[in-house]
Amino acid sequence: MSGNKQDVLWSPIHHDKFIVWGQDITLYEVARLQDIEKRSTYTQLSSTQGATVVASQSGSGVRCVDISAIADHPDPLLALGHNSGRVTLTSLKQTYDPLGLVGREFVAKYPRPCISVAWNCTESSLLAVGMEKHRSDNCILLWDVQSSGLDEYDESSPTPSEPARPLSGVGKGETAHSVAWCGFAPRTIVASMNLKHIKIFDLRENGDKASATTSSRLNLGAVCEAGGWRLATRGDAGACVWDARALAAPLLTLAMPRAPRRLLWCPTRRNLLISLQRDSSTLRLHDIQQVHDHQSQEAFDGVSEEAETEPCGRGALERDVWVCGAPLAAFACHPTRRACLLVLTAAGALSEYTVSERVSLSWGAGGALAWAGGGALRRMHPAFYSQVRDVAHVMRERASTDYGLKPDLWQNADLADDEALSGLWHFLALSKSLVEDGCIRNSPWKHPGVRGVLRSPGEGYRSEAAATLLPDLPSRKVTTYRSAERTRALQLCGWGWGWDSAGAGVERAEAEGTPCRAAALAAFHLRLRAALDVLARARAPALRVAALALAPCAGAGAADERLWREALAAAAPALPDPYLRALLHFLSAALPPSAPQPHQPDYSAVLNETEMRLEDRVAFACIYLPDGPLHEYLSRTWTELRARGSLAALLLSGVSADGIGALQRWLERSGDVQSAALLAARCAGAELLRDERVRGWLAAYRSLLDAWRLWWPRCLLDTWVAAAGGGGEGAGAGVACTYCGKPVAAAATARPRPAFARLPPPAAKMKQISSCPNCRKPLPRCGVCSLHLGTGAAGGPAPAPPVPPAPPAPAPAPAAGAAAGAHFGGWFSWCVACRHGGHAAHLLQWFSEHSECPVSSCTCRCSALDPPDPPEVPSAPAAPPGSVAVPSGGDS
Repeated sequence: MSGNKQDVLWSPIHHDKFIVWGQDITLYEVARLQDIEKRSTYTQLSSTQGATVVASQSGSGVRCVDISAIADHPDPLLALGHNSGRVTLTSLKQTYDPLGLVGREFVAKYPRPCISVAWNCTESSLLAVGMEKHRSDNCILLWDVQSSGLDEYDESSPTPSEPARPLSGVGKGETAHSVAWCGFAPRTIVASMNLKHIKIFDLRENGDKASATTSSRLNLGAVCEAGGWRLATRGDAGACVWDARALAAPLLTLAMPRAPRRLLWCPTRRNLLISLQRDSSTLRLHDIQQVHDHQSQEAFDGVSEEAETEPCGRGALERDVWVCGAPLAAFACHPTRRACLLVLTAAGALSEYTVSERVSLSWGAGGALAWAGGGALRRMHPAFYSQVRDVAHVMRERASTDYGLKPDLWQNADLADDEALSGLWHFLALSKSLVEDGCIRNSPWKHPGVRGVLRSPGEGYRSEAAATLLPDLPSRKVTTYRSAERTRALQLCGWGWGWDSAGAGVERAEAEGTPCRAAALAAFHLRLRAALDVLARARAPALRVAALALAPCAGAGAADERLWREALAAAAPALPDPYLRALLHFLSAALPPSAPQPHQPDYSAVLNETEMRLEDRVAFACIYLPDGPLHEYLSRTWTELRARGSLAALLLSGVSADGIGALQRWLERSGDVQSAALLAARCAGAELLRDERVRGWLAAYRSLLDAWRLWWPRCLLDTWVAAAGGGGEGAGAGVACTYCGKPVAAAATARPRPAFARLPPPAAKMKQISSCPNCRKPLPRCGVCSLHLGTGAAGGPAPAPPVPPAPPAPAPAPAAGAAAGAHFGGWFSWCVACRHGGHAAHLLQWFSEHSECPVSSCTCRCSALDPPDPPEVPSAPAAPPGSVAVPSGGDS
């Protein structure tokens, strides 16, 4: 049998040595490749490590092997179980033997084959041996290798030359197929018995009775988890995981397509069971961490035996790891290196493999990415976010700069750090200014788009077609279209009508370092000489060469004008810049031939240059397309942009109902809920703010700001939403009575008075409320001045604090109705930890000199609960630290 069996074992003490045994027993030593002598023969285990042979001996007659954990021995000490029943101790390397253990033999009373040997890792001198059946002897014997097993005070003891005796034995008349030491109790072993039973023996007790036993068809190769209560056994149908405290039923059943050949618990990774199936080239990892306590309780309650072979797989996460392409014969886990496996193929090749952890990622409330790996909780380094653009990190960085909350819309464009977002904020600022200046009237939206200002041809509107002379070629005319609506659309695109408005745009484009765009804008306004001058001033030599193409149309003449136009159309696709391509396409299509003949220009090549800015393409269409083709082009472009989720779609729709839909599509693609919420808060009207999508954006962004503890941006956001008419009902904070639960604010509880009721009391007395206006129960007392909240000179100096009983704390309620005249000094304020409070002014004065609560029986340090306020504070005094303050209904 030794010739058919192959195995590999790591030494539990010598972490750089392992053995491979089969027909021979070979001891290997592991070292780094650079530390191995060049002329030495070694086996490469990985890219960094190799193993050299230290010693070897024949394995004839050896049936089982295990390596001891005796720390005093200089080399691995092996226990060899033979077919004859003899157990011998050997050290393959012939070195000094300080304990005198090498060569010792342990022989059972009746010879029979040894099936399993196991060293105890805690009491390293103990050796458990599992043997085949004999009717008159135990199948499990316990030996102490450093003792003869005899009583030294027994005068009838035999001489030391006689063979040693076992310390104890169990399982008389049975067969032990495998033995393993348990990690949950000393001198306790688990054994597979008689191909039927799994038994646990406590060898500290006298007697042959097992402390726990169960019957199972999956009963081979029992192994015990180090330091835990769980066991694992295998069989032809798979494997089982057991709880040693409740051995009546398996804790977990793992079904496998082929019979597992070996099972091992990973010594460095809890809850990880590794199995090798017969004739397999992969190892299967079973992560049983998800086996919860309620599943363990099911085992305690009892489950029928028929259920154990069902492939339930409850709570197990399984995966196969590919180590090498050859079938595997055995594997071993390194005792200290985390999840490091040493595998042995059927051909005898060795290889090392490190199992990658199953990483579980988690996002923190602050946006930090964390995961567990290598036995530690790790966090992404902040430098990572500067290289990888993470939308959550970008949103938080923007929020810290008050992005989207600046007074002027164009100020937010510089904080966007995105070209598309920056362009959108500039467009919205332009649209707002055109509406406020009266250039765009009768628009239902505060920020209309191009489609909103252009009327469709079906509304009885028609643009005026005009033949425009080219200033540089007086004999040539180009058809353009004009109307008041087209002029407003050109203004939204940033063009304006006429060269007086466009000239500044050409100069600005040239100053920004985009000469091709500047030349194209000049050519689109029929200023060919200006376009030629822009290209001639360009720094790039290729652009100055391209200026030669404009020479014929700028007055230099051409031998064959038709040939020149065809050459322009053919050369345009080869140019790298989209504006340069559009410029040549425009010249070849717009300039009519010299001979008088019908000429219908085709500008589709210019309009299809999608790499040009959308505003330039739309403005070009507003000048050169008739009404029907213009609206068809805008409708088609809008549909494409909305389907693609592009922010540029808002140029056509503006912030309207259609624009909200386009913004939702962009949000689904980008995940930037911050920009969507801020755009809605700043630019949408009250009607759009009631849209379910917009309300969802605002709620999500509020949650983000709360998680990031950015209270001032959150306050500014709510201020802008309330100013736009989207504050909603019940927004704000109020105080509810502890007894009846109704608001205590005077304005909220005002009741209609009959026609001839008595005159009301003076207004000063109305504002001083010492009891609930609904149930007349007294309000809590101030912890400093001892007066009821709602009364007392809260703005003046506080008297010496008395020693009042702990007042009942008012509960915040979403009741809007605080008196408009309530000053901050008279607001109700209380600590969210100890629930004591008082007038805000009194508490501010108290906590400026003290750190503990003013109530004598309370030791809460209310002032230390919240971090300090930021340097920028509003004009009103801030609430006391660690407290909540709301108007009390009277300004005292």
